[in-house]
Amino acid sequence: MVRPAVVVPNDTLALARITEGIEVLGNPQLEHAWSDGLAGAHVPDLMARLAGLAHVDRVQGTRDDNRSAILADRRVVLRGREYVACVKGCGAAADAFDHAPLTASRLRAICRDPLLRDALADDGVDAGFITGERWFGNSPYGAQAPDNALLALLTSLRADVNGIAGLPICPVIAAVRLPDAVGRLASRFYWYRRYDGAYWQEVRLLPSNVRLYFHSPVTFGVDTAEAFALFGLASLEESESFLENLVASCLAALTLFARTLRAAPGGGYLGLGYHEVWLDKDAVIAPDGALHFADLEGLEDVPAAGPERVRETIRDQFHRNLYEATFAIERVTAEVQRRWRPFADDGERRSWTGELVERACLRDPYLRATRDGERLVLHVDPAADRDACGVDLEWSSGRVPP
Repeated sequence: MVRPAVVVPNDTLALARITEGIEVLGNPQLEHAWSDGLAGAHVPDLMARLAGLAHVDRVQGTRDDNRSAILADRRVVLRGREYVACVKGCGAAADAFDHAPLTASRLRAICRDPLLRDALADDGVDAGFITGERWFGNSPYGAQAPDNALLALLTSLRADVNGIAGLPICPVIAAVRLPDAVGRLASRFYWYRRYDGAYWQEVRLLPSNVRLYFHSPVTFGVDTAEAFALFGLASLEESESFLENLVASCLAALTLFARTLRAAPGGGYLGLGYHEVWLDKDAVIAPDGALHFADLEGLEDVPAAGPERVRETIRDQFHRNLYEATFAIERVTAEVQRRWRPFADDGERRSWTGELVERACLRDPYLRATRDGERLVLHVDPAADRDACGVDLEWSSGRVPP
């Protein structure tokens, strides 16, 4: 049975789909998803009009975070899960330097071209826009720099369609270079520092727009009961199945470096690490509970000179993200307790969480679990040199000795 993707309603965004003057680098595994109705670049309709682009299709998107839009009618089924298309880099919704929408009046204030400034009507509508402001290193505010978009694509290319070594991901269908006319227009709008590179965006697939805690209209951390309703979790059995998938995918996210460990060409080891990305805002939850990592440009190889450094990196990655994963699991189990009261107390509920972790490890080729009373230890067996690079990590501590 196919699990339908879930899209939480959010602000709508008027987009223009452009097929002329673009450059596309695609993912061969998802060539079938690059359909006639999706193929192309997507920019705010206002930008298409200001740039004088006549041959465009008008598209309505659902805002996802600040500079992305979900195209809810563009759906793809991958291995029993339905995904919706999402364009990352199709215009920022918020002013970069104020907690306010990026309206036409605010765009006029940062416009460096008098003719364009006069063409911006102040109709009070939240426009959304791709600007030429250089931010977070060297990226255009509202779009993607080429290295960001291409890193996301390269990470997706090394995946097995929608997963990397057991970690579900939101795969990238294509990286798209925007037309020069759009880049020239965007470069006329900036606050302080002008971006001088090419403007790109990525088209990826999401199983939902529900995140753990930040950047979603509904999150598990804040709106747990509403998330249950969205995902149709109406019984203890359904919730337990959901939790099993959530726990298994969280464990995969916590041990990604170990799962992707391999010998480096010049000696030592390489494995995937997280760079300026976090599980609470850069991953989404599928309706079946599987956490999918979304911001793939933040996954890059990390070197390790030898087994000792490998073990240190495994520990660092695990503990860096452990709180966020535990928080997600805790919120779901707490909602289970609130609805159905299957446990005598919180201690029994947390013990159940440990059982879910043990079950997940039984199906995981990189993890083994050992319990000693309340203490639960995970034995991590990396993909390379398990005997030399394996490490034990504590999931939960035992009782304090008297």
